[in-house]
Amino acid sequence: MPMFHRKLSSSGAASPKCQSNGSDGNSIKKKNQAIHYYQNRRPSSPPSPPKFQSNGGDVSSIKKQYQAAFIVLLTLITANFVVLVAQVWFFLPDHDHDALVENPMNNLFRGSSAAPNDNEEPYDNGESYDNGEPFNNGEPFVQKRLVPFKKRVRNQHEDASAALIHQVLSYTKASNGMMRFDAVPIILDQQSQSYGVVHQLPSIPDRRRMISSTNDGNDNNGGDHLLYMTPSDAVRNLTYFLESRTRPNEEDRPLFTYNPMLLPLDRTVIGESILNDLSLDTDPEDIAYLAVYRVSNFGNCHGPGKGVPETFKNYLGLALLDKNLNIIQDSHDDGTYLDVVIDLNQHLFDVWYTPFRFERHKKIKQYMQDCQLFAFKNDEDFANGKANQLMLLCNEYAIPVKLERTRTMGEEENEEEIIHFKNRYGTGLQLTALTRPQVILMKAKNMHYFEISHGGENPVGFLEIRPGGPHQVIPVDFTTQPYTYPYGKHREKLSTINSTKPEPDPSYSTHERETLIDRDSGSACCVSVQWEGRQFLLGISHRKTRKGKAQKVSGYSYLSRVYAFEPLPPFNIVARSGFFCLGFARRSSEEALQSDNEQILGAANDEILNIRNKVFDCPRIHFVSGIVEKLGDKETVIISYGVNDCYPRMIEVSKNFLVGLLGIDNK
Repeated sequence: MPMFHRKLSSSGAASPKCQSNGSDGNSIKKKNQAIHYYQNRRPSSPPSPPKFQSNGGDVSSIKKQYQAAFIVLLTLITANFVVLVAQVWFFLPDHDHDALVENPMNNLFRGSSAAPNDNEEPYDNGESYDNGEPFNNGEPFVQKRLVPFKKRVRNQHEDASAALIHQVLSYTKASNGMMRFDAVPIILDQQSQSYGVVHQLPSIPDRRRMISSTNDGNDNNGGDHLLYMTPSDAVRNLTYFLESRTRPNEEDRPLFTYNPMLLPLDRTVIGESILNDLSLDTDPEDIAYLAVYRVSNFGNCHGPGKGVPETFKNYLGLALLDKNLNIIQDSHDDGTYLDVVIDLNQHLFDVWYTPFRFERHKKIKQYMQDCQLFAFKNDEDFANGKANQLMLLCNEYAIPVKLERTRTMGEEENEEEIIHFKNRYGTGLQLTALTRPQVILMKAKNMHYFEISHGGENPVGFLEIRPGGPHQVIPVDFTTQPYTYPYGKHREKLSTINSTKPEPDPSYSTHERETLIDRDSGSACCVSVQWEGRQFLLGISHRKTRKGKAQKVSGYSYLSRVYAFEPLPPFNIVARSGFFCLGFARRSSEEALQSDNEQILGAANDEILNIRNKVFDCPRIHFVSGIVEKLGDKETVIISYGVNDCYPRMIEVSKNFLVGLLGIDNK
């Protein structure tokens, strides 16, 4: 049989045909028996060639197993990638422009806890009001309330916001994408780690606020008859807003409080002379911060581009705060709040002050605005290593001051230099200028003071005058006059320290950078941070949009960035973040419900950032005016900023989050 012959042949046996030619009957019989055996044999296992084929089957099976394992692995990788994308997708630019413009809120609050509450009261567009008529049946739309802020405790061991920003930046770089400007407030809101506070100064009378009038024509505190009735929608009414700020009587113009900053009253840093002046009649441990505010009848609650009124005036607001950022009440004086509002510019005009004393101005100049208050070490008190003197810095003007609970008069005072400022509102604090204002640098603003020292040496003071392009700093000595040399009006002759190394690229890219001006301006500085065993100083800068570049509507917008620099001359910048914005205090949030500031319910929260028809969940104008370490927690900072030049906000943010914005994983 053919099969038989092939197998015998393949096994190497002699051919049957060859054997049959010379064989006898026995051999033929054996041959037939062999044929019969092989014909009826059914082997249980294949011979060697089939055995080899069986090995080939095992290899095929292994290949199939590898393929299945690879598919499972690929599925797991894909699933993890999808989860990561789902977690961060709303932080990246949405290129669906039509959807952003058509229904921006749906695109801004994907999964965000900061989304507007659908149950919030609707409001009209505020284009008209009926002056002189009561509104809302005499019920105030906004009521005054002063509720202590409930402290939210951030878990120091699990900084979720820092971890998330690191993931977002990693994904942004890997995908060559851009991060949204509003990624920062969305992350902070989602992680509930930015404890927010919005203040209103209790000393400001109701007459100068937008609190709805009662139907009897009296103010909400039962005071004198009001000439102007405040409508229930005043905080949203543009017509009322524009009319009210130009009223003939200054006392009838509403005031707006914004651009706050804090001075921590750290007892390891601040000298006893300052603390004792502030802690009369109150347990000194209750006083944690000294707050400074810009108060003005000018605001951008309805967005920029509404013009500056001829009646424009700036005031200085001051308040003492506890550790939870509540404005402190005097427990020995019928609960009087320890806050005041001072008209610095009016008082300086009254004492015939001009910057260079050539002649008295015919009109009051608004020199003093966006003031800062800091403490420095003078020669007398350096022995105990604590700051002994307060300095008020308003734009380019520096004034050594004394702030007291009760004003004291010293026999040694030089009445030609000493200025006892009168409080416009409030009685809890008294501010005294120890000298007349000195010019640091003409037409300068947003400068920031910091000190560096080595060991036990006397610290050296510096003023940052530009945070970039290049980073510029000038030495300053507030223990002598003039504070800078040569005199501040000669800008070109100042001993300016310029950074020498190129500035690093931003840690991430954002939308439409060409819409911003070319150079950063100062916002707030400085707090100490460290990574990789090195210490740096960290600040926040800002840029405005170019005219006509951001959007077709009038006005401008602000964006911020974080930067870090070496704490030694020439103060080279070592890291910069991309641009970002900071968020609103939501009308439906606990933060808003605790605040006494009526503007938190107003039009300011509707003026959102819009750049080239891309909308972002943050104000058109957020201006960072302060950054300090939180008392008792060196890993947390308090960032203070103004929202649309309309109300102040302070938030707690971890240092790790800010360092993460620089693109550094500081584990």
